[in-house]
Amino acid sequence: PMETTLLDPKSIVPSRWANRHSSSYSDVAFEALKREIAEAGGNVQPIKVRQAKGNRYEIVFGHRRHRACVEMGLPVLSTVVSNMDDRTLWREMERENRARQDLSPYEQGCHYRAALDAGLYPSRRRLAEAIGVDVSQVAKVIRLADLPDDVLAAFRSPCDVQVNWSTKLYAALERDPKGIRKRARELAAGAAECRKPKQVFAELVDAGEGVEPFHTPIEITNHRSGAR
Repeated sequence: PMETTLLDPKSIVPSRWANRHSSSYSDVAFEALKREIAEAGGNVQPIKVRQAKGNRYEIVFGHRRHRACVEMGLPVLSTVVSNMDDRTLWREMERENRARQDLSPYEQGCHYRAALDAGLYPSRRRLAEAIGVDVSQVAKVIRLADLPDDVLAAFRSPCDVQVNWSTKLYAALERDPKGIRKRARELAAGAAECRKPKQVFAELVDAGEGVEPFHTPIEITNHRSGAR
């Protein structure tokens, strides 16, 4: 087993590859994690960090455990590595979160999108091969992350959006982009507790299906009794 040590939570900074949405730190699961850590007097399962400049440490994985310790003023049980490049850090974070199965499709998509935008992998296919995931699944969750901000804001949290909704949402946007985004802003202005994910999805998709796609007019000539 790797050696662990207790670190001051203030000496630890989130990774640039952090893949948690802000709502992940205010939900029921996070409150349960805090209670578990409080009862144990600290995080029993260590986080992993790499050494950074100025006696600082960057999180490899364990952002929620670190955040819980910060909020309660507890030292963080950590495994420290001295040399780790960005690609290895990203891959370890992805593997650990996938094993825990608590990342939403949206968060997963943002994580993959960040790796591609930073040039860690040249393509979705190469990224999928590196982490052992089907490339179609990578594409699906990235599509969620790439949805317009105002469409995502219609949901209480983008983490509520299901991966199998992306096709219909994009189809609705293609049919009537202005109308769908206007409807999304109207939904976002409503009370959060009233915006159940499936209802928001249905209203956005149904609004899009009510608009006929534009077609270039076609001239048709009729002849009746010798008249054109």
